[in-house]
Amino acid sequence: MIVESYYWKKELYTSFQTLARFRHLKREVEQSYVKAEKALMIGAYIIRKLDEAQKIPPELLQKKEIVEHVKSKGTLIDHMNWHRIDSHYDFEQKGAEEKDWRFIINQIIHSFSLFFSYDENARLDGFLINSDKTKKQLILFLPLELILRMFLSVSEGDITMTSMIRDLVGRENDGSPIFGPMKLKNAVYSYP
Repeated sequence: MIVESYYWKKELYTSFQTLARFRHLKREVEQSYVKAEKALMIGAYIIRKLDEAQKIPPELLQKKEIVEHVKSKGTLIDHMNWHRIDSHYDFEQKGAEEKDWRFIINQIIHSFSLFFSYDENARLDGFLINSDKTKKQLILFLPLELILRMFLSVSEGDITMTSMIRDLVGRENDGSPIFGPMKLKNAVYSYP
């Protein structure tokens, strides 16, 4: 359980900064890639934990995005050959579908394959990623701009008003109500 979200959001903002800086690195070394991977994964994990602790509005992770993907060729993908991206995915078979932020965050957290993607100027423009569950179907392209927007949207906001609800889950033998846990129904998320 997260008691005070400020420190978690501060760490999320640090992940945002690391990824934003990576795009402008003059010289990339292995340690740079490790820092970017950690920033991506830790940032996604922080967002999920903030959501589970009800420190962000439930509707925030329900935002929808059109995400590009590349279809699988149907080959066996495992820990010994996952890096052979061209032999597993047909880059002529591109598509797009609508996914919510929760799905995207979970793909990052449960990533099986993770590749850095670069634009024509050799600058980071996103990530190719899939999870153990999606690797047989496709690999997603997550634009860096989307990830930065997600990280910044969560890290910079504060809940300023909430509405919570406790659902009736049953009744005792004497007819008295049994209530479930208190849940965040909706919240106003304000930005500085």
